[in-house]
Amino acid sequence: MRVRLLKPALHDLQHSYCFHERQDPGLGSYFRQCLEEDLVELRVTASIHRRIHDFHRVKSKVFQSIIHYCVAENESLVFAILDGRINPVKRDRILRSI
Repeated sequence: MRVRLLKPALHDLQHSYCFHERQDPGLGSYFRQCLEEDLVELRVTASIHRRIHDFHRVKSKVFQSIIHYCVAENESLVFAILDGRINPVKRDRILRSI
């Protein structure tokens, strides 16, 4: 199955990359590499994950990020990549706005 990142998810990925890079130079690159591996795995495991507010969600294997996606016609559409520690009210507001 193909995985496609939509604009909000690309923005989330860039924002998280910058955050981790500020914490420790090189950590942003490691973060991006780990998320890319998670997205490659999503090609095989799409649609088996728990659903919240019409989105499937899968936790990154290394970082606290959660990938929020939908499956449509043999394609996983990634709408958001959010920090798993985010306030649930804020998370729900973000997901409803997409």
